[in-house]
Amino acid sequence: MQKILCSSAMVFLALHFIPAAWKIPKTTNLSSAETPVHTAFSWGGVENTFTNNFKNRSCRLPLTPADSTPANCYWDMRGYIFADSDIVKTGKIYYGKNAPPNTIPNYYDASYSGDKIDSADGYQFDDDRNPCYNEDGCTQVGTSLYYTVYYPKHNYLQAPLYAVALFHAGGFSDCSGPNYEDEFCRDFARKGFIVFNIEYRRGRIKNTIDGRTSVQQMEAMYRAFQDGRGALRSIIKNQQVNTNLPYLFVEDSIFVMGQSAGGTIAANITYYPTQAMNDSIFKTPAGLTPISTALGPINADFYIGDTTIDYHSKIIGTCEMWAGFPFSMAVSDASTEYNFLTQNGAYTPAPMIAFMGAKDQVFPFYKEFQYYYYSLKKNAKFTTDSLCMISSPYKIYGNKTDKNGRIECTNDIFKLFKANGIPTLFYLDCDMGHGLDRDDNNPNTPYKTNFGLPDSVGLILVNQYIASRSCFFFQSILNGTAGSLAGTQKFVDCEDYRHSSGSCATAADNNNCNANDNCNDSL
Repeated sequence: MQKILCSSAMVFLALHFIPAAWKIPKTTNLSSAETPVHTAFSWGGVENTFTNNFKNRSCRLPLTPADSTPANCYWDMRGYIFADSDIVKTGKIYYGKNAPPNTIPNYYDASYSGDKIDSADGYQFDDDRNPCYNEDGCTQVGTSLYYTVYYPKHNYLQAPLYAVALFHAGGFSDCSGPNYEDEFCRDFARKGFIVFNIEYRRGRIKNTIDGRTSVQQMEAMYRAFQDGRGALRSIIKNQQVNTNLPYLFVEDSIFVMGQSAGGTIAANITYYPTQAMNDSIFKTPAGLTPISTALGPINADFYIGDTTIDYHSKIIGTCEMWAGFPFSMAVSDASTEYNFLTQNGAYTPAPMIAFMGAKDQVFPFYKEFQYYYYSLKKNAKFTTDSLCMISSPYKIYGNKTDKNGRIECTNDIFKLFKANGIPTLFYLDCDMGHGLDRDDNNPNTPYKTNFGLPDSVGLILVNQYIASRSCFFFQSILNGTAGSLAGTQKFVDCEDYRHSSGSCATAADNNNCNANDNCNDSL
C-alpha cells in the first residue's frame, strides 16, 4: 500500500514543476514580480491564508497538475490554491500591430490639456497615477496598448489554466492607469487564474458647463472599446503563435472583468459584439461623419490579433464592478433591452456577477439619461473635435431638451438576466458610492463599503472578498453549476459564505441573506 504523506511541500512539488521549455526566455521583456506579504484574515469565520487552505482537509495525495485548476471543485475559492511566491508578474507586453516606437496605420491616441480626474472616475488613483498631459497631443505610436500577465508557476503542458482579462477604472482619463490593480490581480492568480491586466487608450475632457456628455468622452469610450477587442484578440493570437510562453490558458473559456470605465469596456466587448449595436449608442446626427468613419470600425485592425480572430464566442462570464450599460433611446424597456443584447436570439448573454454601491452617482441605481451638449457655436469644443482621428471633424450634439441615450446600472442588467434565466449574482452595498472607499488604516474608523463584511475589515480584505466571490462564480460556470445558484442571487449588505463543497455541489450557506432585501424603501 502506498504511504500518503500530508504535506503542503509535497503538494507543491507535485503541482509546480515547470519544464524548461516553458520557462521565460531571456530574449523577452518578461520579469519576475516582487511578492507582497499577506497577513491572515477571515470573513464568515473562515481563515484565509495559504497554509490554512490545507487545514482540516482530507489529504488526497498523490495529486496531479489538474488538481490545481480552479475548475476543480476540490478548491474552496474563499482560500487560495497557490502561494504568493508562486505568482509571476511579467513586464509590459505590447499588443499593437507595431510595437513602440513604430507607428500603427490609422491608429490615433489623443491627449487633452483639460483632462483631469476626480472622485467620480474611480478609486485608488492618488497613490500611483499615470501623468496627466498639459497640452493637446496626438500620437500614432501604441504606447498605451500593453498588458501585464500574472500567472502561477504550474505544469501548463498537462493542465492549462483559465484566463481573466481585467480593465481598470479611471473615467477614460489619461490620469488613470492599471498599476493599482496589482494586489487584485495577484488574488485571482493565487486562486488559479491567469490574469491579463490590460491598459487601453485614455484621454478626454469633461463638459464643465452643465455636465452633459462631451464629444471627447464619447470618442474615448469608443477607442477603449476598440482596444478591448484588440487586446483579447491579441492575447489569443500570442498564444497561438508563441511556443515559448511561460503559461497556457484554455482558449475557448475566457472571463472578462472591469471596474467603472473598465467595467463598461468589459460589458461592451461581451454584450455589444457588432458594429450596428455600437453605432446605436454612438449615434451621430444625420448627414455628419459617423464614429466608425472618424475613428475606424469597432473591430479595428490596429492590433497583433487581427480581425479574423473570434474573441466573442470565447467569453464565458463577466464580473462588472460599478459599471454601466449604455442603450439608445430606441431601446425603451426590459423586453427591447433583452432583444437588443441578444440581437433577437442571435446571441446568448454570458453569465454576470456584479458589485455596486447604492449611492453611486456615476451609474445610479436607477436609469440615468444621457444628454449631449446642444450648441455648435457656444463652447463648441464639447460638440466638435478634429484632434487625432482618421476623418474629421467628428460632431455629436443634441437639442437642449433631448434625451440622447440611457445608462443602465448593473442592478438593471441583473434583473434583466435573472428574468431570462441567465446565471447572475448581484452584490449591493448600501453605504457605497462609486467604488470602494479609501482606507485610512485607522482601526477606530469603521470601513463601511464592505458588502456586509465586518466593519473592522479594510480595503484590501474587501477586494479579496470580491475576488473570492468572483472566482467562486467562475468556478460554477466552468462546472456548469452556475444555474444552481438561483436560490439567492442578490446580496444586500449581507456576506455570502457559499463555496464549493468538494464535489461541485454548492455548500448551501448563504448566511440567511434575503434576495428581497433593499437598502431602503426608495430602492
